[in-house]
Amino acid sequence: HGCSIRERRTRGRTRQGTAKASDAAMAATVAGAASVKDLFMRLVEQQAAEQRAGMSEMLSDANQESEVIVVGAKNSGKSSLVLGFVNKVDAPKPTTALEYKYARYSSKEGSKVIIANIWELAGDTQLAQLLDVVLSPAKLARSQVIIVADLSKPAEVLRTVNYWLDAVRARVDTCTREMRKTEAGQAALKQLEPHSQSTAPEVRPVGVPVLIVASKFDAFEEMSQSSTEYLQVMAKTLRYFAHANGASLVYTREKDKGLLGAMKRLISRHAFDQEPHNVFQTEYTKGLVVPAGKDSLQHIGHPPGLDGVTDRERLNDTWTRTFQELFPPTPEREQREKKKHVADLEGFAEETVDVLRIQKLKELTQRQARYRAEAAAEAAATASAAAQGAQPRAGMLR
Repeated sequence: HGCSIRERRTRGRTRQGTAKASDAAMAATVAGAASVKDLFMRLVEQQAAEQRAGMSEMLSDANQESEVIVVGAKNSGKSSLVLGFVNKVDAPKPTTALEYKYARYSSKEGSKVIIANIWELAGDTQLAQLLDVVLSPAKLARSQVIIVADLSKPAEVLRTVNYWLDAVRARVDTCTREMRKTEAGQAALKQLEPHSQSTAPEVRPVGVPVLIVASKFDAFEEMSQSSTEYLQVMAKTLRYFAHANGASLVYTREKDKGLLGAMKRLISRHAFDQEPHNVFQTEYTKGLVVPAGKDSLQHIGHPPGLDGVTDRERLNDTWTRTFQELFPPTPEREQREKKKHVADLEGFAEETVDVLRIQKLKELTQRQARYRAEAAAEAAATASAAAQGAQPRAGMLR
């Protein structure tokens, strides 16, 4: 599909002069990371209300929205992934806290319009609490999560993948408990049953569609020239953990249109209710493309010493040890990163939250105006085309 988007970015900037003084009351209410999450929760709730009002003329009962949440390692290419998905050629910029874009899909006959709200969480794990803001009970049934891991830093790949799988699972469990309290929530949970159930003993789905994107495969290929064992262990380990958690897996490589196209189709499967992606590519010297449900322990193979074993915990532990023997973790670096994350959070809370609030509220108002303008323009274009006896273009996407 082609994409036409309107962007809204939340960018924190250092306060200066009178702006700092005028916003002191706001900053004083922010005490650490929990206040950051609370602030964004309120803003996202306000956005939802304004969005419904602004889109009421454009979206009918036959149309819908979806949520795409992008998380993962710092500098792993999350912003590039989003830009690639929406067909933008802009140079990616550093993300501050939480960044938003949207893409719109229209069927050829114009009978269906789907808005994909795309949320990108900045950094690595330091702002993971913002997952609670964008992955909510009200939106869970139409949400998917994309986890981006950086293959150019192989020792960190498994840590990134498992951290976010656990974080998403915990958040989904919390949302599910809330949804079970109402009839509407119980009905919505039925839509997620394919993503929460499995007959394979080693598979425990997260509960929502998950796509693991292993980026920078070209850099990892260069690092692995001395031995194909690096490629093989990385591929088998990622395939196992994707399979064991009911997730899809795809590699990406710079300027590789085939892999980029595969990634976009895997995302569009849930973002735009498209047909399932049927490519199944598992050759470890090539970029992997493994849709959820296509892989199996028989295809992946067992780790050394566990032939025929299907116990999930034993498989998890053995695959992790096998991976870490080849790609040893670096605890010193992890400790430095943790300290840096604490400092980042403190600085974020004290210096930029109020600026983000002001800018985000302004952008929400602008977005509402854009929706109404687009709806009016499309209605006029459709009427004009009908008057001329021509077939109108459906929306701004084809």
